[in-house]
Amino acid sequence: MNKIATRGLAGSLLALSLCAQAVDLTPETMLDINLGIASDWRVGGLSLNMGGAPVYQGNATLVHKPSGLFLGAYGVSVDMDTEANREMGYYVGIGRPITEDTRFSLTYIRYEYPGDSWINFDELIGTLSYRQATVGVKYAWDLQTPKPIDDANKDIAAAHAAQAAGQIPPWVQLPGLIPERDPHRTIGWAEYDFYLPYATKLNVRYGHTWTPDENAWRSGSGKTRSGYSDWGVSLTKRMWDLEWKAAYIDTDLSKAECQNNFGKGGDCQATVVFSAMKNF
Repeated sequence: MNKIATRGLAGSLLALSLCAQAVDLTPETMLDINLGIASDWRVGGLSLNMGGAPVYQGNATLVHKPSGLFLGAYGVSVDMDTEANREMGYYVGIGRPITEDTRFSLTYIRYEYPGDSWINFDELIGTLSYRQATVGVKYAWDLQTPKPIDDANKDIAAAHAAQAAGQIPPWVQLPGLIPERDPHRTIGWAEYDFYLPYATKLNVRYGHTWTPDENAWRSGSGKTRSGYSDWGVSLTKRMWDLEWKAAYIDTDLSKAECQNNFGKGGDCQATVVFSAMKNF
């Protein structure tokens, strides 16, 4: 089964915070590059790495320091049981301080999945930070109807045709076609960083996804809902010139909701993701 577009929704934007090791190209511009490896690629609590192989990722961001304007691109290996084996993101935005303790950012990003372009979509991301606290919102408006729904509707239509031809008794009640998904989706989240001794940071995060589609998430009993929540706690430490991270991630989606929407259960469940990142 193919994964749905809202799988990639999620958003998959690598962190845009600029590390202290960014390279100054000119007095006004700098380039931030990082390469990394992780045990999974989770977006909004959902895994985009069904095969379980290590995930490789890279990101480059060019920043104009006086204005706060930035642009960049990233790539990450994925396994969503489709023809696409990587996710590419191309983004442009601005991040500036409002006061000494407050900062905002606004980013436009284009997500592309070579080999499965039907998943491609665009997203706007806004954040507001006060000291160690950040709230943010992501908005996508062009998500496509998931292929699993298309496949299911073909089977349902075939069953109705068979019943009309007399191959299925008329008293057998058949399900109706599953409606197409609304292409809009909004994600809101809040997070807080605790800076600990020994170059260690603890981050706690809570997010919620909303869609106008009341049938977006379907349980095993047929009950549907339009959104779900995710949360996580991560510990990051800089050591040996690498950034090491361990993150506990979970959602309130059941296995049936994952399976009915993504074609596989278990990849929305609690997990610990380990990663290592090298900044240049």
